[in-house]
Amino acid sequence: MRCLGRLFLVFVLVVAAAAAWLYREDLRRLVDRTLHPAAAAARIGHPSTGAFTSATAKLSLLQRVRQDSVVLSPDEMVALLARNADFLPGVTFDSISIELGDRTVRIRTVVDSAHLPARLRELIPGHRPYEELIVEGTLTPIHAGLAEFEPQHVRLRGVPLPSGLVARLAAQLSGRGSEGRLEIVLPQAVAGFRVRPEGVTVYRQGVRQ
Repeated sequence: MRCLGRLFLVFVLVVAAAAAWLYREDLRRLVDRTLHPAAAAARIGHPSTGAFTSATAKLSLLQRVRQDSVVLSPDEMVALLARNADFLPGVTFDSISIELGDRTVRIRTVVDSAHLPARLRELIPGHRPYEELIVEGTLTPIHAGLAEFEPQHVRLRGVPLPSGLVARLAAQLSGRGSEGRLEIVLPQAVAGFRVRPEGVTVYRQGVRQ
């Protein structure tokens, strides 16, 4: 019996270690929110008409005033992304939010499950009309008006999914992207940018980053 108890304890420890590894980003984010709640909240953006108008006005400065760069807040950046949210099928403008990191973004949204590929629906138990989707990855500029998003961590209803599979299926449905990456259309004024937790610095075309 003592031997069985030790085996069970080892099994529990292995499961706990595996869970901690799978959800390590959530644990890190939980600790960060607990220790630095204001800073954590400032990195999260939600789209709105006002944020889109403000972002558009800032980008126009790159053309009219010829300044080298502008900084978009998380709200302004997600408003631009949400206007072309067809890179995530089944997503509506007001259901998406982002959290900025160091060259990374964490996209959280609610998707209409009817728009999900059958291969993804088969990976999660049960059926709901709407599902929570969280995708985290790197966002890098390609050229003026186009960025590339490479998913690194994907969860649907809390279930980790293969990021490469999700990216390929989303690219097939949206018609943009390949090889595990998604192409995201942005305003032409966005020639280059750098993602930071405090905001996204957008550079005028020709300015060295």
